Amino acid sequence: MNSFKIFLSSAVFSFRAQFDWLNPAMWLTMKFVLSLSQMAFFVFVGIFAQADVRFIAIGNALQSVSWNTVFSVINITGHDKWDGTLTLVLATPASRLPLFIGRAMIHVFDGILSAAISFFFAAFIFGVNFARTNVAALIVAVILTAFTMAGFGLLIGGFCFFFRNPMVFANIFTFALLIFCGVNFPVQNLPTAIQPFSYIFPLTYGLTAARNAIMGQDLIQIAPTLVLQLAVGVALMLIGYLLFRSFENNARKTGKVEAV
Repeated sequence: MNSFKIFLSSAVFSFRAQFDWLNPAMWLTMKFVLSLSQMAFFVFVGIFAQADVRFIAIGNALQSVSWNTVFSVINITGHDKWDGTLTLVLATPASRLPLFIGRAMIHVFDGILSAAISFFFAAFIFGVNFARTNVAALIVAVILTAFTMAGFGLLIGGFCFFFRNPMVFANIFTFALLIFCGVNFPVQNLPTAIQPFSYIFPLTYGLTAARNAIMGQDLIQIAPTLVLQLAVGVALMLIGYLLFRSFENNARKTGKVEAV
């Protein structure tokens, strides 16, 4: 029960803090413009290359989740450093796992909203046909992708204890997803030697499940892919938690807790 209270309070305060520094009007602008501009860019490049526009639009719609669940989650620790609140967070006796997962929740829900907006653009601007879509299966795929990618963001965010600017990692890993996860082209088009790296990212499984759901497969049919995605996501989250604790202890010893 105590862990649940920590999780809930962290989620609530993270939501309140979100709009302390981000104007709601700016947030809405980013929510619509970023999703549309990224999708339009890759769709028009794909048209020029005679690629499958439907494949690209769906891929970018789900990849929009990562801007919140990876980019923003990685920067949680970085914001604490700049605001001078990281030492206060680390001084609390609260369990770190519900604390940091709770703080990531606002970005999970924000990512789900981004995906919903992007799928709207895919349908009404780029002509993707969702007539055969199994809606329940697609919703589950999107939600699970958001949660598991937040775990990936927490994993990478652990490195922020040792580096001055987490934005470097946030940019590298957010854009790496466009290459490795089958967003704009199938994973099979990658060189054989690097294809295995695609399957360490939960987004790869999420894209496969979402595309199959849009083709009409039900929840039972995409369940094996979702189980693999969940297993990878939980593993990344647990590794991220262990890294957080390890980096926290080392940062205390070396005095790099607030290095900015």
